[in-house]
Amino acid sequence: MRHIIGAFSTLIFLLLHLWIGAAVLTFGAEAAAAKEYKAAVIAEIENSNFNPNVIAGCREEATQRGYLLEVQCSTYDEEQDIRSARVQLSYSYEIPLLGISGQKTTEGVAR
Repeated sequence: MRHIIGAFSTLIFLLLHLWIGAAVLTFGAEAAAAKEYKAAVIAEIENSNFNPNVIAGCREEATQRGYLLEVQCSTYDEEQDIRSARVQLSYSYEIPLLGISGQKTTEGVAR
């Protein structure tokens, strides 16, 4: 009887570790997907030459994907012809078994 209880305790312990490991890996995958999406948004803004309609479309698409996208355009040349945009993408994460949740932000610059 003692061996059976020990075996089941070990099995439950291993399953708990497996579940926590899977949750952490899922969080890593979600973070990588958010960073890839931010890079795609930066490329799209750069390729559109900072078109306001494209930026608005990117914001809408980010909202549909569950992200919060902030784009701050600016010019930094005396002749006002060199543009850049600061891109901030915020996403939520959650590891339910550990009770961890929060919001992360990744930033980039479109030139």
